[in-house]
Amino acid sequence: MRKIRAAAPAAVLTAAVMALSGCYFFPDEEKLLDPPTISADDVTYSTFTARTKTIKNVSTVTGYVKSRTERECYFTAYSGRIKTVYVHAGDMVNEGDLIAEMNVGELEYELKIQELKVKSARLRYNSTGSEQDRLQLEIEQSTLDMYQAQYDGAKIYAPISGQVSYVFRIDPGTEFDPYKVIARIADPNDLYVAATYDSDDRIFTKGDAVTLTVDGDTYEGTVSYTPKDARADGAEVTNILYADFTGKMPTIAYLGAIGDIKKTISISENAVVIPRNLIKTDGDRTYVQVLENGEKTDRDITIGITNATEAEILTGLSAGEAVIIK
Repeated sequence: MRKIRAAAPAAVLTAAVMALSGCYFFPDEEKLLDPPTISADDVTYSTFTARTKTIKNVSTVTGYVKSRTERECYFTAYSGRIKTVYVHAGDMVNEGDLIAEMNVGELEYELKIQELKVKSARLRYNSTGSEQDRLQLEIEQSTLDMYQAQYDGAKIYAPISGQVSYVFRIDPGTEFDPYKVIARIADPNDLYVAATYDSDDRIFTKGDAVTLTVDGDTYEGTVSYTPKDARADGAEVTNILYADFTGKMPTIAYLGAIGDIKKTISISENAVVIPRNLIKTDGDRTYVQVLENGEKTDRDITIGITNATEAEILTGLSAGEAVIIK
C-alpha cells in the first residue's frame, strides 16, 4: 500500500509537466492544399462565325385563297330525298347546268296531268265564256303553278359558269334540308388572297408588289385592297387586306387554303449577319462578345436590318470573326 501511494504523486507531476510543455499524444493535423488555379487557356467558348449574306426584313400577313366570283348551290323550297348529284369537285360547268335534284316521286306525273286539266279548262272557257268556267280555269292554273314550283324546287342549276370547287358527299335517297350547301362554283381565273390585317397602313398600300405563298409554292401578286380603301368605301369591316395573283396562280383545288402575303420592307446584300440572340444590350449600349486572341472581348456594334431571327451588323464586327454564344 505504501508503494502505490508513492507512485501517485509522481504520475500527477509528470502530467502537469507535459501540459505546460505543449506536448500531446494526438496526431498532427494535415496541411490544407491551396485551391487549383485555372488559366485562360483552360476556358473554351462556343462561337458563331459572322458571315456575309443577303438579309431581308419581310412583313407577312396570313389569309386564305378565295375567288371573287363564287356561288353556293342549295335547295330552297323544301326538304326531300336526294335523287342525283351530277357534278364532282373540279368539274367545269356553264350557267344553267343541272347540279343536283331530289326524288319527286309522283309529282312529275301529277304535273303532266295538271297541265292537261289546265288545257281542258281553257278550251271550255274559250268556248262558253262563262264566269264559272273562268273561275275553274284559275283554280286549275293555280294548282299547276303549285306543282311546277315544287318540281322546279327539286332541282338545282348552276347560277354561274365556272369550276366546281366543293361538293357535299351524299348518297342517293338521303334526306337533305333546304339552304344546306350541296355544291360551290367559283371562277378559277379570279383567285386572290384575303387576310385580316390590323397593322400600320404604311406597311401595305394599294398597288404594292408582294409575294404570295400557297402550300409552299410562291407566286407574284399585287395588293388590291387595304384597310384604307375599306374605310373610304364606308365598309363595316375595315381590317382587311386583299392581294391578287398577277401571273401564274394556284389551281382552284387550293380554294380555301392558307395563303401568305409577303412584302419586302428592306433588303441589304453582302451584309455582315449574325443571329439576333447573340446581341446584348446594357442601357443605350448595344454590343456582342467576340473571341479575340483567345480571350472574350466586348465589342460595341451598330445594327441595320433585322428580321425574326437575324440582324445586320453595320459597324463593330467583320465577317469571319467569332462571336461568343456562351
